[in-house]
Amino acid sequence: MDKIIRYGAIAFLIFFVVTAPNSAASIVGRAFDWLQSVGNGVSQFVTDTAL
Repeated sequence: MDKIIRYGAIAFLIFFVVTAPNSAASIVGRAFDWLQSVGNGVSQFVTDTAL
């Protein structure tokens, strides 16, 4: 059952990237922006608590 769900999710992602590449790129860009924001927040927190 796990394999079916995994392969289904991979197939959906491939289908989404092929049929809507601009939307897929936008989602990936937003995810990286979010990760950058989280990293900056953690970095600022550590800097503030260390001093």
